[in-house]
This record gives sequence, C-alpha cells and structure tokens, in this order.
Amino acid sequence: MSTDEATSDVESVSGPPGPEHLAAFAGLVSDTTGITTFERYVWQAKLAVRCWLSAFAGTGLLAVVCEHVEDLAIVHTGGFRFAQLKTRDKGSWSVAKICESGHAIERLVASYKLADDAGISALSSFEVWLEGPPSEQKATTDFFADPTSASDDIKKKIRAFGVTGAKLTDFLKRLTIHCHQPARQAIDAVNIRLIGAIWPGQTMDQIERLYETLLGAAESAQSASEPPASVRSALRTARTAPTSPASWSPIASQSLTDQKLRALCPPLAADTDQDLVARAASGEASLLELKLVRAGASEDTVKAALLARADADVAATGARASGAMTVASEEALDVRLLNAAGSIASLATSNGATLQRPAEHIFHSLMANVANTAGLDVDGVYNRDHRLVLGHLCSVSDQCRFGWGVS
Repeated sequence: MSTDEATSDVESVSGPPGPEHLAAFAGLVSDTTGITTFERYVWQAKLAVRCWLSAFAGTGLLAVVCEHVEDLAIVHTGGFRFAQLKTRDKGSWSVAKICESGHAIERLVASYKLADDAGISALSSFEVWLEGPPSEQKATTDFFADPTSASDDIKKKIRAFGVTGAKLTDFLKRLTIHCHQPARQAIDAVNIRLIGAIWPGQTMDQIERLYETLLGAAESAQSASEPPASVRSALRTARTAPTSPASWSPIASQSLTDQKLRALCPPLAADTDQDLVARAASGEASLLELKLVRAGASEDTVKAALLARADADVAATGARASGAMTVASEEALDVRLLNAAGSIASLATSNGATLQRPAEHIFHSLMANVANTAGLDVDGVYNRDHRLVLGHLCSVSDQCRFGWGVS
C-alpha cells in the first residue's frame, strides 16, 4: 500500500458541526488580499448571492462567509465547504492550469492544512468553481470527474504544495471541480431569475431592488466593511440562532447568514403565520404588512391597506365609545368580511385565475366593488364607507384571522 493510500491517521467525523468546530473555523488565519482588492471580485460577490439564496431550497445552509480562508466558505448543517472561484476570458480549463503554483489547488491545499490544524478537516470539503468549460483532454476530464484518479504527475505537483501520504489521499477525496459557473455577463440575469422564481408575486422592480440589497450585503461582507444599518439589524437577528454568537463574532462582518437573508427578504408564500408573528415581534414590520407581502401585494397596495386600517381603527374606537359598535355587531361584521374575501379568492381559483398575487386580487376587488363592500356594514358602524370596511378587514388580518389568500 502506498503512503497516499494509508488513511489510518486521518480523522473521520460525521454529524453537524458543534460550537467548538464553528469556533475553530472562525479562528482560522485568513489571507486578506481579496478583501483589499474587492473591485476584482464583483463576480464572486454575485456568486455569493446565488449561493446565499440556496438557503430557501432547504440545503441546510447556515452562512456564506466571504474572503475567510477562501473566496467563499460555506457553513452548512453537515460541515464546511471551502471554494476557490476562478474566471477566464477565453479558452478552457485544464488540470495543469488549476494545479499551477499559486492557482486554485495550491490555495485549497493551504486551506485544507489550516482546517486540519484546526481539527475541522473531517467536516470539510474543498471546491474549485470555474467560469467556462473544461478541456476535453483525458487527463483533465478524468481529474475533474474524480480527483482521486489523479495521475502520478499531478500528485507530485500537489505534494509540492505541502500535503503528502494519507493527507493527500484525504484531500483528493474531499476535492470537487465545478465548471460552467454563470459567466460574468450572465450572472445578474441568473440571480434575478432565481429571485423571481422564489418570489413569483414580486414585480420586476421589486426583484431588482431586492437583488441590489442582497448584492450590497455581499459586497459589504466581501470587503469586510461596516454593513449598513439594515444589515446590522439583520446581524442581530442572526445572533438569536441556536448557534453560539461568540462562535461567529470574529467573522460576523464577513458572514451572510440564513437569518440575515430572511430578515432582508420578503416573506415566502410557504412561511407560516407563526413565522410572520416572529418577524413582526422583532419590529421588522407589522403583521399586516408581512401577510400582504407574503401574498404578493405591491408596495402601493400595502400603503393603501395600512392607511385604511389606521382610519378604520380611529372610526372603530369612536364607534365603540359611543355604543354604535357592540361586540356582537363587530363579530358579525368580521364573519361577513371573512366570508366575502374568502369567496373572492375561491372564485378566482375556480375560474382558472393564477393567484400568484392573491392579496392584490382580494384587496382591489373589495375596493372596486364599492356597493358590495359597503353593504357588508349592515349596522352602519362605518357609515357604509367601503374603504373603512376594508380597513376593518386589515385589522382582522392583524389578529391572525385572515391570510389574504395564503393559508
């Protein structure tokens, strides 16, 4: 058996990383060259956003950490992924190229050694992300498909980077090569399309502004600069996660966490009312706003709903004080409004309408049908003002009794 095949001294660990592993990861010594030359890495920041958004796909992602040991270090429930990101203006990638001195493999070997010294190599994988295609030469296709098949010449090159024997074998087992990463000319379109797929009810303007927000957060993380106030707030949210905040503190400004992502993004259609209540409790927005956005309401609709609710609350306070609104009459109005709004949503569905934005449909149907909406106020609590009646429905929504077409 060759020394490269002897793996008895390589630790094998399974299961999610614990606080001690996260602390070891955060304490790794990192080369800051990428941080000080951020302008060269816009493409990498955009790939960081793409990776960050994968948290919504149930990948177990905890954080994307920019310029910590590698271009990207991805922390997930199964461990750590260290990624070297490389661009190419023309031509294809060969195994000889990425194994050159100072190139991707040498950098990843250095990261492997750091991870091994920190005791987290058994929880780590090492990846090369390449813009563009691979060479069709057999040596390249074989190595890219399975790095453990490296030829003797390639192994000799890698040994020169400082990893030998069982460590070399272990490194090659943990190494993967990923070609055809979205090109610099296409990455914006890829990310915008991805955001549109996650939030199909958002307008293109909303999607583009959300992308700008996420990219700004990634750029702040990549340059390790002080994040804007909204991101600072998101970081505080991230630190309420079960993982110990102390483990993340050395790299907090470089980390794009799952919690930060959710704090910066609109609610998902799959978010439960309990999810929204938690966001509302943090002071991020009112429950009404979050429910409307979850159900695809536009910013103008959200503003109109908030104003209608505020005016209805004022009118209702006066009506209760005067005795015009009793508990019984209010409960009866609630029932009529909920039935009417539910019927609007059901009718649209039965007619084949695509309700990616049910809140828009329900809100404006009630607003446009003045007589029908006003008629729901049979006791004249709101003087049959259809806008105030709709505002009352908004108050009911804030009580977790109406989801604007999203159950």
